[in-house]
Amino acid sequence: MPETLSRTLIKINGFSLHRPRIAPVFAAIVLVSLLSLVFVWSRIHAINLEYNISGLEKQIRLGQQQIKQLKLEAAYLSRDTRIEGLARKELGLRPPVSGQIIRID
Repeated sequence: MPETLSRTLIKINGFSLHRPRIAPVFAAIVLVSLLSLVFVWSRIHAINLEYNISGLEKQIRLGQQQIKQLKLEAAYLSRDTRIEGLARKELGLRPPVSGQIIRID
């Protein structure tokens, strides 16, 4: 004959105490813990992304500043008077005389 085990039931003044079921409580604790970990991880990830963005914005500002400086330097180096002075001094060039200019129609 199969034996049936009866659950122990304690009754005090009509109030009965059952053995607590730990599985649902444990599942709820695990679920809340996992949700908390996901929330904390997402916040840490968002903060890291904000640091990366601010670093990239700083690099962009430095690059824009370099572009401005290089444009100024290019404008200085491409001045006609500077190029003419270099051509005369370093290359020994001189303005053409009247017989050296030939017009082609």
